[in-house]
Amino acid sequence: MRKSIASVSMVLALLACRSDKPENQVRKAFSACVTAVEAGDPAAAAEPLDAAFRGPEGMDKAAARLFLMGILRQEKVGVTVVRNEVAVRGNEALQEVDLILTGRSGLLPQDASRRSFGLRWRKAGGDWRLLELQER
Repeated sequence: MRKSIASVSMVLALLACRSDKPENQVRKAFSACVTAVEAGDPAAAAEPLDAAFRGPEGMDKAAARLFLMGILRQEKVGVTVVRNEVAVRGNEALQEVDLILTGRSGLLPQDASRRSFGLRWRKAGGDWRLLELQER
C-alpha cells in the first residue's frame, strides 16, 4: 500500500512539473535572459531570440547579439525586475516588464535607470521565442 501511494505521489509530482502554465514558461525564459545579462553572457542572453526578432529601431537578431556583446564586454549590468505581467493567447504571449538597470562603467547611468518594455513571445515547438521587444 505504501509503495503504491509513493508511486502515485511521484507520478503526480512529475505531471505537475510538466504542466507548467504558459505564463510561467514565459517568465522562466525571461528570467534566464536576465540571469545571462547579469552574468555577462551575451550568447545565453540572445539564445531565446526568434529568427524574425525585431527590437527598437528595427534591430534584428544579429544586431541584438552584437549590441549585447558590446555592452556586456565592457559593462557589468544589474537588472532588477519591478513588474512582470504576462498574458498568453494561444501560441503568443505579451509581456510587460518594468526594470531597474544599473551599471558601473558609465555606459549605463551609475545610478539606477528605470525602463519599461513590451515583449512579444511566440511558442515554437516546446520553447518560447522572443519575437519583439519595444521600449515603452
